[in-house]
Amino acid sequence: MKVVKKGRAQKGWAQEFTCTGKGNGNGGCGAVLLVEEGDLYQTCNSCMGETEYYTTFKCACCGVETDVVVPVYVTGTRSSRR
Repeated sequence: MKVVKKGRAQKGWAQEFTCTGKGNGNGGCGAVLLVEEGDLYQTCNSCMGETEYYTTFKCACCGVETDVVVPVYVTGTRSSRR
């Protein structure tokens, strides 16, 4: 493998995700985004005394939120935005 052009140094956890709107009414734009640890935040949904927590990012292109599954050590790094 050859490096054509060096990129910036990776800092912390990051993964590519597609904007789908999953867990938030769908309607995502389909953009493929490099989501970094700092882009994630926790959201929750409460119903009949039960609360479920999700890890979420907001698409930089369309603003739709998408819930994602990330490693446990990443999940609790950001506070809730809701």
